[in-house]
Amino acid sequence: MMKAISTGILFLLIVGFGKAQTINFDTDRSISNLYIKMYGEIQYYQPVNLDQYAVGKFDAKRLVALFGYQFNKNTQFITEWELEHANEMFVEQAFIKHKLRRNTNLKAGMILIPMGLVNENHEPTQFSSVERPIIDKLLVPTTWRDIGIGLQGIWTNTSIKYQAYLVNGLVGFKNDTGLFRSTDTYRGGRQKGIKTIMSGLPAFSGQLEYFGLQQTKIGLSVYSGFSNTDAYNGLDRKDVESIASADSTRIYSTMIGLHMTTSWKRLNVKLQAIVSVNNNTDAYNQRTGKDLGKVQSGAYIELNRPVTKNNKLVLFSRYSYFLPELGETEQSNSEFVQHHYWTNGMYYTLAKGAMLKLDLQWRDFQNRDEDLMTINTGIGVWF
Repeated sequence: MMKAISTGILFLLIVGFGKAQTINFDTDRSISNLYIKMYGEIQYYQPVNLDQYAVGKFDAKRLVALFGYQFNKNTQFITEWELEHANEMFVEQAFIKHKLRRNTNLKAGMILIPMGLVNENHEPTQFSSVERPIIDKLLVPTTWRDIGIGLQGIWTNTSIKYQAYLVNGLVGFKNDTGLFRSTDTYRGGRQKGIKTIMSGLPAFSGQLEYFGLQQTKIGLSVYSGFSNTDAYNGLDRKDVESIASADSTRIYSTMIGLHMTTSWKRLNVKLQAIVSVNNNTDAYNQRTGKDLGKVQSGAYIELNRPVTKNNKLVLFSRYSYFLPELGETEQSNSEFVQHHYWTNGMYYTLAKGAMLKLDLQWRDFQNRDEDLMTINTGIGVWF
């Protein structure tokens, strides 16, 4: 019944999507050459179980400050500091951006991986639901960042924005522990710039976005490279057996993402699909005891529509599909397990950059007898 209702809402609703919010040194307010922005989220989650009591949870999810400094007309420095769950501090961005030509910039430092719709545009006013879309949590490990260098810019004559970077890749094995698994793929392998290790060549990360159609953006994202491992530390270069054992702790991953945003009158739509393919998973799982599969994929479609004349109250609905392959282990053969998510809700804009959010998420996991439902509510700010 819930599936039918959710599916009906999804196709009856007529998503607002905003432009990417970034520091713009031409228009943002500043203190001399220093620029400041902030965003934050505070959330409440209430599991719904008709048979048992379920404890809700409040979370000061994140409070973030972005600082930028303009050295001259060609060179700027941008950094983002995040306080998560009121007690964890991380650096999410810290890079120099230097204009090489009119439409070409050099970017170097701690950068966000340009994959999908949310990883680069992860401020709470950039997505409709209380939580970030599930595909951008379980498959794209938002917020995914690492240290790298590359180019970004716009080919104005073809209406294409491009990004291309060499970055230090994910870490799949550290302190004798495997960090990848089927349930959240690469999330445990984000190095976050915390004394990161590099055991081979850098990974490649790139994205093309076409914006030549009215009120429509289409994007292609790619990530490809070996995961890092500390299993080589101290090995004799002539010790073939030990090196072969260390090789088993590396995964070569290729992730490809397609996304589109479009609108027609008061109807807005977001589409995203991600596929990731891993090599060497059999050896990796045997060595680490994990269950990472060769292929993981996911997709979602989201619709929303303002229901007031001033566009402040917006209803939305999103259907997400996550299909991880469970890698072969001693207990079972490899198999695909389907995850279905329906998220329906609303958000209200109190003022530009300040939102109240409310949604109901229903999850249907293959081979699980009962459905899981959660009522989520929260506030999001970005200024």
